[in-house]
Amino acid sequence: MGIISSKEIGERLRVIRKRRGLTQEQLAVMVDVTFQQIQKYESGFTRLNTDKLQAVAKALDVPVSAFFDDGVGSERLLSPQELELVEGFRALTSPDKREFVLNSLSKDS
Repeated sequence: MGIISSKEIGERLRVIRKRRGLTQEQLAVMVDVTFQQIQKYESGFTRLNTDKLQAVAKALDVPVSAFFDDGVGSERLLSPQELELVEGFRALTSPDKREFVLNSLSKDS
């Protein structure tokens, strides 16, 4: 693994924030910065120092390593509800039940 750029960390921050259903404004309040600062972090324009990176990780309920992983352990980026759905789906052994769940989630229904 090479050096991760501030832009790549910012992109990962944006993805995780959105998966958590948070706006930039909400995250900014949680880490005590302005929403413009969150915009700068996400664009890679401003680097996250170690203190702010830890604060952001805590606010998003992910380990700091989530900003450096290359998709490895992506389940850690799921919200508790999303993780519960994934685990519940995996626990279904019947193909019919899995199909029912997938059909229930279909955007066309």
